[in-house]
Amino acid sequence: MNKSKGSIKKTKEAEKLSKTLAKYKTIALVEMSSFPSDNFEQVRKVFRNSADFVYINKVVIYNALKTVKPSLAEKVNDVLMPVLMLSNLEPFEIARMASENKAYAKLKGGEPAPDDIILPAGPTPFPPGPMLSQFSSIGVKTKNEGGKISIIADTTVVKKGAAVTEKIASILSSMEIKPKEIMLSVVYALNDNIIFGKTILYKNKEEYTSMIKLAFNNSLSLSVERGILNRYSVKNVIKKIYIGVRFLSIDKNIVSKSTIKDILAKATVQAGALTNITGGK
Repeated sequence: MNKSKGSIKKTKEAEKLSKTLAKYKTIALVEMSSFPSDNFEQVRKVFRNSADFVYINKVVIYNALKTVKPSLAEKVNDVLMPVLMLSNLEPFEIARMASENKAYAKLKGGEPAPDDIILPAGPTPFPPGPMLSQFSSIGVKTKNEGGKISIIADTTVVKKGAAVTEKIASILSSMEIKPKEIMLSVVYALNDNIIFGKTILYKNKEEYTSMIKLAFNNSLSLSVERGILNRYSVKNVIKKIYIGVRFLSIDKNIVSKSTIKDILAKATVQAGALTNITGGK
């Protein structure tokens, strides 16, 4: 069966892309489905000297990755609108830069409020007119002050998690209020054939360090409990064996330099108990 021109083009693009991928240490899949294009331009400036972004057909991304990084190719369908991010930075450095360069965007009607949305007390940019009834309809009390509509008191117009109505979204947009936090969403990043997911990448340094310490301590405890020797557990395993042997020696009255004092002390306690039972006879 002859391939269509579109299919041939995608095959060639995948072959070309696979060669490009080999030049970078880190290959990341970035989610673009809910990222405003104007905000993304800000992100591009942040990573201008440290990463390249590849906008290309999802099938081409999959086929290119399948050739050179098949483990990451299997993750492509988990991303609704993937863009490739190619860099020689470590994945956690990419996530750190993304976290430190957040942007803010306007909310659209139907979107959930990330936090309580409050219209602050004070003057607005609007002259008295149609906006008076707009504010009144959403429960915001106003007054005329210096030829401008002024909000009398801080007013919560949307609770956290509630959907923003079209009317409120329009008012927020007119007031240039941008409640939605925008951050580059690296869903997966592959480095040294290890895939790091979003939940790990965006943890702060202290939380991640705490997780590593907890995992290490749990592994060490298991190694000591099972008698598994390695450079971290050997001292604790030997100590555990020594303590076990010592207690057994004392229990069975096996006399040695390290147990004689304890055995004598045990005998003294037992003799005292026997004396109490017999009344000293």
